[in-house]
Amino acid sequence: MYFFLLSFSEMGLNIPLVIILIIFGGFFLISFFITSPNMDTKGLLRVLYSKPVRRDDGSVEYPESRNK
Repeated sequence: MYFFLLSFSEMGLNIPLVIILIIFGGFFLISFFITSPNMDTKGLLRVLYSKPVRRDDGSVEYPESRNK
């Protein structure tokens, strides 16, 4: 049985590029784990399906129902 192996240089990757890929991959994973509690389905659908109401002080409120 023969294995097909490629080195990093044959794939077009060098050490600085691999380091950059690891840094950005780690940044993505860390940012995903930090923001994942804020991505709940109920809150996301509430924002997407409701019409926001802007108050006089500049804050935005998302009513629970469209009929309000």
